[in-house]
Amino acid sequence: MPIRLRAALAGCLIAATLTGAVRASSDPVVHVATDEKLNAAHIRASIDIAASPTVVWAVLTDCARMPRIMPTLESCRIVQHDAAGKWEIREHVINWAALMPRIRTLVRNTYEAGHRLMFKRVGGDMRISQGEWKLEPNARGTRLSYNALVAPDFPVPQFMVERAVNTDMPNLLRAIQKASVEDAGKK
Repeated sequence: MPIRLRAALAGCLIAATLTGAVRASSDPVVHVATDEKLNAAHIRASIDIAASPTVVWAVLTDCARMPRIMPTLESCRIVQHDAAGKWEIREHVINWAALMPRIRTLVRNTYEAGHRLMFKRVGGDMRISQGEWKLEPNARGTRLSYNALVAPDFPVPQFMVERAVNTDMPNLLRAIQKASVEDAGKK
């Protein structure tokens, strides 16, 4: 490559970096494995988001907004909560796959505001649904991580669960990322 072209490309890259034109967010990383003993899916996922943990937290915990962010979520409803905002019980109705029944989940969310959301099944159509979302500040803004063990309360081939997770989880993480970056831009 000629020196002039190389210098021009380097100049464009530097200018783009200084003006913020280079994307400051990352692609999602998703790992799903089968827990043979529990016959459940163990999901680990993360994404870097160019927004503060406060902004990402607001998106992640907004029940009314979540059906617009999560394509398979038909509804989110807070059933019960404490006045201090440390926990709540949420009902989700999920239409996760064609030709499969809708799933109703009832989970207790426990909050460490701005840092960690832990959830555990208290009812509904899941046999197992427990895990956490963690928010950690980093050089890009926030690393959002998800670690969960899930299994429906009805027979589903494991390959279908893994396929759904490998499709839906990256889409969910990108949607949270997009909403967070948009919200950060409004401030």
